[in-house]
Amino acid sequence: MKAAIRWYVVVALAAALAGCGISGPAHGPPDPHAAAVVDMGFESFTPSTVTIKTGQLLEWRNTSPITHSVSFEPQAAANPGDAALPPGVQPFASGDIAAGNVFLHAFAAHGTYRYFCTHHEGAGMIGTVVVQ
Repeated sequence: MKAAIRWYVVVALAAALAGCGISGPAHGPPDPHAAAVVDMGFESFTPSTVTIKTGQLLEWRNTSPITHSVSFEPQAAANPGDAALPPGVQPFASGDIAAGNVFLHAFAAHGTYRYFCTHHEGAGMIGTVVVQ
């Protein structure tokens, strides 16, 4: 009986941890077409600034156990300086990125892009993409 209970606890723990972002695509290899990768920590983007070339793909990886987002929507920012786009670029956002998941975006226009996590902007979860 003890072995059955122990097995149940191990299975339940593994299932709980799988739902906490310990598994999923964010923990595997990056997309082979991604020019750079940004990891989403508990309340940070690492690195906070990334430089890529026009047309290249950027991958954000939510390796934390909580939901994040990537928003390039100045009108949605609590602080107007937390989001900015080059002239002529339309705002865009990832929506919620669950623990263990990724978001990919290709940048078609050069310039400086500032973005934030809609859930953790107040904690300073802000990043910059420089597209050359």
